[in-house]
Amino acid sequence: MGWAQHTTLPTNPADPNSFVDQHQYYDIGVFDSIGGARNSAYTSWVSLATATSVPTSTSSVSVTSTASVATACAATQTPSSQTYDYIVAGAGAGGIALAAKLSENGGKKVLLIEKGPPSSGRWGGSLISSWNAPTWLSSTNLTRFDVPGLCNEIWVDSVGISCTDASSMAGCVLGGGTAINAGLWWRANPADFDYNFPAGWRSSEVAQAISRVFQKIPGTYYPSLNGQTYLRQGFNSIASALTAAGWTSVDANANPGSKNRTYSQTPYMFSHGERGGPMATYLVEASQRSNFKLIMNTGVRRIIRTGGHATGVELEPTNSNGLCGNISLTAKGRVIVSAGVFGSTKLLYRSGIGLTDQLNIVKSSAKDGATMISSSQWINLPVGKNLNDHTNTDVVIRNKDSVFYDFYAAFQTPIQADAQSYLSSRTGILAQSAPNIGPVFWEIITGSDGIQRQLQWTARVEGGHGFPDNTSMVLSQYLGRGKTSTGALSIRPDLSITVSDLPYNKTAGDNDAIVQGIKHLQTALANNKDITVVFPAAGQSVENFVASYPVSTSARTANHWIGTARMGTDSGLTGGTSVVDTSTKVYGTDNIHVVDASIFPGMMSTNPSALIVAVAERAWEYISGLN
Repeated sequence: MGWAQHTTLPTNPADPNSFVDQHQYYDIGVFDSIGGARNSAYTSWVSLATATSVPTSTSSVSVTSTASVATACAATQTPSSQTYDYIVAGAGAGGIALAAKLSENGGKKVLLIEKGPPSSGRWGGSLISSWNAPTWLSSTNLTRFDVPGLCNEIWVDSVGISCTDASSMAGCVLGGGTAINAGLWWRANPADFDYNFPAGWRSSEVAQAISRVFQKIPGTYYPSLNGQTYLRQGFNSIASALTAAGWTSVDANANPGSKNRTYSQTPYMFSHGERGGPMATYLVEASQRSNFKLIMNTGVRRIIRTGGHATGVELEPTNSNGLCGNISLTAKGRVIVSAGVFGSTKLLYRSGIGLTDQLNIVKSSAKDGATMISSSQWINLPVGKNLNDHTNTDVVIRNKDSVFYDFYAAFQTPIQADAQSYLSSRTGILAQSAPNIGPVFWEIITGSDGIQRQLQWTARVEGGHGFPDNTSMVLSQYLGRGKTSTGALSIRPDLSITVSDLPYNKTAGDNDAIVQGIKHLQTALANNKDITVVFPAAGQSVENFVASYPVSTSARTANHWIGTARMGTDSGLTGGTSVVDTSTKVYGTDNIHVVDASIFPGMMSTNPSALIVAVAERAWEYISGLN
């Protein structure tokens, strides 16, 4: 038994089916019951109960989300009878890049399916009411997703954008995470591939793929088109302290392996003063090819297969603009699952691929039970296991030099001069990512178990943990490569996906690295007398601070989920830990692949977007050669 508390009411509190925004600032607390919450007579009361039938509710459903709730399917929503050589489920970082690459061969027909609606104005995104349209953009072709300085609005209003069937923030719009994130764009640390991935995926073997990514999306340190960065006081203050402590300034993308006691200005995937990335490059190129098709507002319910061979997919609309029905593959066609860690895990489960306990939940569900593939054709693989995420631990400082900019207020009521500067020339602070991120800095810590662990610190100019914005800065520590704590995802009877086993702070080595990293930070910051560490509090030991820090998804997630369809040579069919082989093909199948962060074997050292695109480029080399 337990209880939950939320800061925001459901859309219609009188309706038990009413939509609840579960991502508002992550302000949901779930707690175990305390002491005598259960009456001592509870067991005897239960024994007195008499079974009765419960009438089916006929109340209407009040829903404002456009990205998660299936509606009745009209005749006009039936897809064409065209068959495809490649069907890619999920238009995020991996799906967009891979679908675009596969479409380069004009003889192959490629279908890219996105569960959510369009985001960027380029792709038909609109400023609908549920997204609280900023009026200063109303006469432009820009949406909130296009303007870098508005990216933090996702933490204020995620309705119709976030996936309501996932227990952590996931983007259910065109572009996925690349449409809603802060746009950080890092060239992969070679050690990430050499430490985590099997042969065929080592740094020397993915080098060409990475090079192709950064030729197409080079990134920029200066998103404002006048080549300036704004309100750098906080950055400069921390950088001076790090320099005095012996840390070195580096160009993060020119020196991707220099990630120990180094710091950098933050590079972004933005281009021309707007959000760029895969949607502005790969997708633009693919859209100009006659053999490529994109459909949105449409989820993939399941992969249609006989044994290990897929013959198509079944669709389900997420609103009246979506499609339903089946789409077929050609005889040698392939299905690529690229729906992100939460979405890909769910799709595999619904397709009869996963551990038996999870598949039985789907089989018993009201929605899928009657139509699920026969248990005689289930493929038993450890889908959902090996869940990983950067462990986030915040430190808050008071920095006399930093200057806070209210990006949240700028969403509806920006400073007029800043709005005009952005609209007329794509210059000014609104061309920068909120909330004025930087510096980013790294250190390698050897844990008590002898394993080297990579830490990344990301500084941002805003308050947190009860400290006001004014001169506060939050420095988030991400525990990455070498991390040994993993968790798991599970599916619920309503077919939502939840983190059932947290991947945080399970081992002494992980905990020790977190502690040592904070101590080293405190020592470095002491070089600047204008900086005061306020969280942890003065006099509190770092050990006690970390021990008392909540271990929960809301407190520790960096939202960099990976690993639930692990790549490896040890097939899960025979007791191994891997779901896909080194060609990204699901074990036990001959034409089903997974290409997104789900296949990462272990935690990477930094933000995953550019890594996912690089993995898609490398996967293309394998998949395009299989036919």
